[in-house]
Amino acid sequence: MKIHDVTRTLAPGTYVYPGDPEFIRIPLKSGQSFISALSFGTHTGTHIDAPAHCFPAAASVAEIPLKKLITTAELVSFGAVFSCTTPAVLFRSGFVGVEEANTASYPTLSTDEAASLVACGVEVVGSDTPSIGDGEVHRIFLKMGIIIIEMLDFTAVLDGVYRMVALPLKIAGADGGPARVVLLEEEGEE
Repeated sequence: MKIHDVTRTLAPGTYVYPGDPEFIRIPLKSGQSFISALSFGTHTGTHIDAPAHCFPAAASVAEIPLKKLITTAELVSFGAVFSCTTPAVLFRSGFVGVEEANTASYPTLSTDEAASLVACGVEVVGSDTPSIGDGEVHRIFLKMGIIIIEMLDFTAVLDGVYRMVALPLKIAGADGGPARVVLLEEEGEE
């Protein structure tokens, strides 16, 4: 089995959405051990948006059913036709980093594309961009309980169907959380 880690590493200088808190790690010593103090927003790096991101009384990131986050996912390029046969659809833009984000030169889903994905019955949508779409696109997905994963890293992965494991930090009441996301493929599959 081949394991593709599609998570962006958190480090100083990590891209954050305009207005979100910067990532900060402060190394500390605790007795004879070394620890770190962390400060960052819940939507920093590779992260999952829970329904509470747009609807405060809705499910938090800690309440997302794991069966939605451990599932089959199809990875396609933005604008390509997706099969509508997997519970998760992930979109590749080729987004690399801060320079692109600052010029807003990355693709996003339209409300029509979001409605199409809802009609397909998807449970998870994701992308390698800072945002899957505007506020209305987020509300379309999150109102239906469709989980959003943003800031994935597909630079070393081909389009195709994979087994996805996407586990956010289990933060009570949080609207989202950083996640470690991997795509699994059997040897010989593309």
